[in-house]
Amino acid sequence: MIRKTHLPPDATLIQVAGDLAEPEEYLRRLLGNMRFCQKRHGDALVRIGVTGKGKGRGLSPSYRIDYRVDGVETVFNGFGGTSHSAFTETNVRETNWSRAHATIQEVQRLYDDLRKGPPRAP
Repeated sequence: MIRKTHLPPDATLIQVAGDLAEPEEYLRRLLGNMRFCQKRHGDALVRIGVTGKGKGRGLSPSYRIDYRVDGVETVFNGFGGTSHSAFTETNVRETNWSRAHATIQEVQRLYDDLRKGPPRAP
């Protein structure tokens, strides 16, 4: 019997950042896709896929980028967590996305903090 481990249904990228397989590269590529959405629509939010968490290998969750127009969230597209390639419309609808999201500003802060690294001892 195959046993799958899932993330909580309201997991956010910020909450799982410490478990990312290659966090700097993952966030850099994700931010590129978010910036493209933001440039076209003025906003970008990211939700992660909550199924298929790999134990011990680190996470590279697929993600969906949305944007808000007049308070209504609209799907921009979904992307594979390893390739960062765009999903087909069917894949976007069928993937199990988190109910919670992170803003582009939150993801940018996370990326900036990661690049700074841990504080150095004097």
